[in-house]
Amino acid sequence: MKWIERLFGKKEPFSPEIGFDELAVWLESRSKQISGEVERQVAPVYSDIEDALREIKKSAAGLEEAEPEGRYHLKMVKVATTNRDNMVKQVRLLTDNIIVPKATDIKTIIAFYENAMQTLNVCLENMMKSYQYAKMVFLEDSKEVIADVNALGRLLNQLVEPLKDKKRLLDAVENALKTIQVLKEMRSAIELEDISIKEKEEKATSLKKELEEDQGALVRLKESEEWKQYWDSMNELAELENKTKKTESEINNLVLPMNKALNRLKQLSESGRYTLAPDIKEGLNLCLSDSKCCSPGFFVEFEKIVESDILKLEKLDKMLEQIRLAQSSFGSYKEQYQVLMADIEKKKDEISEMGVVDEEKRLSSRISELQEKLASAQKEHEITKNRIASLERDIEDKKRELQQMVSSIDSRVRVSFKNKK
Repeated sequence: MKWIERLFGKKEPFSPEIGFDELAVWLESRSKQISGEVERQVAPVYSDIEDALREIKKSAAGLEEAEPEGRYHLKMVKVATTNRDNMVKQVRLLTDNIIVPKATDIKTIIAFYENAMQTLNVCLENMMKSYQYAKMVFLEDSKEVIADVNALGRLLNQLVEPLKDKKRLLDAVENALKTIQVLKEMRSAIELEDISIKEKEEKATSLKKELEEDQGALVRLKESEEWKQYWDSMNELAELENKTKKTESEINNLVLPMNKALNRLKQLSESGRYTLAPDIKEGLNLCLSDSKCCSPGFFVEFEKIVESDILKLEKLDKMLEQIRLAQSSFGSYKEQYQVLMADIEKKKDEISEMGVVDEEKRLSSRISELQEKLASAQKEHEITKNRIASLERDIEDKKRELQQMVSSIDSRVRVSFKNKK
């Protein structure tokens, strides 16, 4: 075996597995190898095409210089000569527009082929129209030109026919290299998201700690003696407010039975049929709109008006009885109401001066703010996790695509993604 190795060189062992990080180098090597094979295949055909173009020029020159052999009608010779010149003109267009490139990459070859075939087909179509008439006098020379042009077409097809598989391989290499870049970018994106998710976790942990501290402070505050005093004061305030409502209700109950008479007096006053003194008019309006603010003296004057029978009440005695009840009770109820209102204001001032109230508001506001921030941070954390999961799924899809591309280049090769997400 050793003498065989000395004769033919030691063959490097083929490894069917290539690491992801080494894959780009392998692909570029394969690309160069394929391109080298293309160059070796194309170089002789390029040479043949150049020879064919020279042959076309030569046969076209022969056609151009050809003289009629035999006897033809003058008109036929004229028609044939005109069409012969048209053929030569098309040949010049063909040879001027088909220039063999120096580059041998597949894109250049295919571009050259497509442009050359387009030129050849157009020129050949025009030549064939003229050939029908030129051959009547210049048969052999015109036939030779057509044969040389067709030979060029066969060479052009020969140029690209073997490249189909090579182009497929080079396209697979190019797409694989692009996929490698996409995978690297996706991995970089995941690394950034991992950093982001750690920052969000740290932020959430910090917010939870602050929230627990403030919630604990609020619990301690509400267990303190100051908070108990605050609630005692709040209960006292509620009791005062209830007493105030009851007193106001008693005042309204005194006035309500007189509403019919009060409204009739108002109608008379507004219609101008009865004139009220300004203070009485004001008392009447207050009695109807806000009874507790009415002056007790109003009921004395109202009694006089009712007694005068100007209001023409059906149950005059009963109304007078209600008015007198108001005269005897309204003042004490109003005084009681005013004392209660003063006590309420005093109690409110007392509560507002308690520092525990502001502290409770501050802590409650802070807790709400921290809860909102924590919820937002947790939501962002979840969104980031979902983005990472989506990227990881996309990476797996791209890995499968990459493996398919590599297999289309060399079915033996497997890509190793060890330690890669």
